[in-house]
Amino acid sequence: IRKIFREDFSDYQAKAHAISAADIYRNAFALSSVERAGSESPTVLCAKAANELLNIRGIKASVVLTKVEDTVFLSARSIDEVNVQVLMEKLGGGGHRTIAGAQLSGLTQEEAMEQVKQVIDEMLLKGEIS
Repeated sequence: IRKIFREDFSDYQAKAHAISAADIYRNAFALSSVERAGSESPTVLCAKAANELLNIRGIKASVVLTKVEDTVFLSARSIDEVNVQVLMEKLGGGGHRTIAGAQLSGLTQEEAMEQVKQVIDEMLLKGEIS
């Protein structure tokens, strides 16, 4: 079974870089990005990195993004304190309470991350996140 779940070394490095480069926003949200170069499936790497970031004590949710051509793909995860489905819906995406995503076209990764932060701030202000 373990052999099935092994990763390419370059994918492993990209995921590790996304985890080590993550920013902690508002003391509860781990935000990062995955660089696409060399990866066959950067969106899968986003999901894996988002999952790993939940292992950090105090993190309520994680959002990891990557850009493929003209689209920024976002992968959001939480354990149970934050409904990431609502977070991603506010960005035009969807999913489930603890696993969700969105796609934003025509933006840079930095612009997409700013939108994520704005939505988090709005949700905090409205009491949708405690």
